[in-house]
Amino acid sequence: MNRQSRAAALLAFALAGLPSEARAQIGRVAGTVVGEDGRPLKGATITAENPEQAPNTFTSTSDGKGRFSILGLRRGLWVFTIQAPGLEKASTRLEVVTTKPNPPLNVQLLKGQAPAPPGALAGLDARDIQQRIDRAAAFAAAGDHGGALTAYRELLTRAPALTALHLEIGAMHERMNDPAAALAAYKRLAEIEPSNGRARAAIERLERQ
Repeated sequence: MNRQSRAAALLAFALAGLPSEARAQIGRVAGTVVGEDGRPLKGATITAENPEQAPNTFTSTSDGKGRFSILGLRRGLWVFTIQAPGLEKASTRLEVVTTKPNPPLNVQLLKGQAPAPPGALAGLDARDIQQRIDRAAAFAAAGDHGGALTAYRELLTRAPALTALHLEIGAMHERMNDPAAALAAYKRLAEIEPSNGRARAAIERLERQ
């Protein structure tokens, strides 16, 4: 039995000793991680974070078939970060429930995007840009989706070359229950980058709803 299996077994044993009321408050999120070619990724790291819960961080690793599972999550909004060496990090938010199964979290990690054309960020302070990104992400992590949306928009106006911000803007609109605005943000990115897989996936998902 490997380390991950032993950890899962120990957690399951511990949960079995809890009263039924406590077990009912525990959620599980499982899914798969694949690469750009669609093949399963082994060894990808999946981190779940929610500053309002204790413990507020859980970590899992994908197996040889790209599968992972995180057990022990309490109800609330969790931010999942998925990363693997040489690939672009992915982040998504999921409202975890404990009264029924959570939807599978299936993620495709893409190769890092090509750098912006020379001069695209000319005249901008890289440290200022990073601070603005961190500020917007902090708003989002704290549940202040309106604040995050404003911060991302201001940053996009300041640095239009950071086209991936359209994904964050779309995500904030979704958290604010405005799918039409979210769809518009994703479509805008698809116009700029027709080959952007995340934009296409988001558009297809929202148009099916």
